[in-house]
Amino acid sequence: MKYLVTFARIFVGNLFIFSGVVKANDPLGFSYKLDEYFVEFGMNWEWLHSLLVPLAAALCIAEIIMGIAVLVGWRMKEISWSLLLMIGFFTILTGASAVFEIVRSCGCFGDAIPLTPWQSFYKDLILIVFILIIFIKRNEIKPWKDSKHLAAMFAVSTLIMIGLGVMLEWDMQVVAFATIWIAVILKFAMPDKAQLAANTAIVISIVYSLYLTIGGTTDLPFKDFRPYAVEKNLPDQMTLPEGAVQPVYENLLVYKNKVTGDTKEFTNATYTASKIWEDKDWEWQSTDSEMIVEGDVAKITDLSILNHAGGDLTDIILAEEKTLWIVCYDMNLTNTENIKEINELAKKAKAGGIKVYGLSSAGEELKNKFIQENRLDFDFYVTDGIVLKTMVRSNPGIMYLTKGTVGGKWHHSNVPGIEELN
Repeated sequence: MKYLVTFARIFVGNLFIFSGVVKANDPLGFSYKLDEYFVEFGMNWEWLHSLLVPLAAALCIAEIIMGIAVLVGWRMKEISWSLLLMIGFFTILTGASAVFEIVRSCGCFGDAIPLTPWQSFYKDLILIVFILIIFIKRNEIKPWKDSKHLAAMFAVSTLIMIGLGVMLEWDMQVVAFATIWIAVILKFAMPDKAQLAANTAIVISIVYSLYLTIGGTTDLPFKDFRPYAVEKNLPDQMTLPEGAVQPVYENLLVYKNKVTGDTKEFTNATYTASKIWEDKDWEWQSTDSEMIVEGDVAKITDLSILNHAGGDLTDIILAEEKTLWIVCYDMNLTNTENIKEINELAKKAKAGGIKVYGLSSAGEELKNKFIQENRLDFDFYVTDGIVLKTMVRSNPGIMYLTKGTVGGKWHHSNVPGIEELN
């Protein structure tokens, strides 16, 4: 049973840390996902929407702290109850989402590892089993009860995080464990200070998670896992590569007997073999097509840039040699604190031969009002608001592209100079 509990702690602790870190990297993105859930479940309350970003950040911080707490054995009575309540809530949420097809991606691991609602639901069911093991044995789990045992557990956890870091080409979760090893060293240096070592680990995890969430909120995410990341070519991601799996459809044809009124159903295979079309007593009624094998899907499927007359300029803009995009997903919420700097950048960019495009989901009236009030020297075109949120986690945000390849992205609080674009 001891080894089962140890495995449960490694599994649950690492999963919670990883989940918290990848979402804390992008608190705004996680808040968008929470908003989607709240709207779908009828919780479209204004006061709740105003708390989305702090709530998203708090959940990320809680996940990281609980994951570390499970590994070091800190306050396991409270932590085990918190784990059980959290996983119970999210299991119900992901289960309902899967059954009723409420959302397409659960957001459990942010954009780093997208999961479908069913995958997330199965993941939560597995988590419940191991959390229950921890919950049952919560009174026996003490801070650094066995130093060598705990050190081995942290070594395994560190290897897991290194593997994830290599897979995602991102080392922030590895950094989390590098800092927690300070607490491990402290414990070995002072064998009689187990609680102090555990408290140190928790304090470090709090500081680290605050650093991640504050940094990811006040500036762009540390790591961009989305298809609009720097160095990504947008046209390439709007098409499927050679060798991509194509979807397979099964046709179901229904024929009706004109004499008896009986109906028969045929699949592709049985239809050809039956030659029902040669029998004049039978007439075709309907054909339904069902996907039986899902094919690959392009990473970008919904990017379009239109003028307010409805003209599609997407291909033209993506083919431009150099373009500067000013992204305002919602002009009613756009932060105009640094809009003068952005406008100056746009003027210099245009003078240097760079085409400047504003992108927003706003209608023409609101667009014109926004341009006039802020005395902007560039026009705005229409793009879906969700797509704009995905492009850059800032409102306004700045993107620089060369022939459809993202060369740079900036938060509105960090407006680049024209030299930086060049």
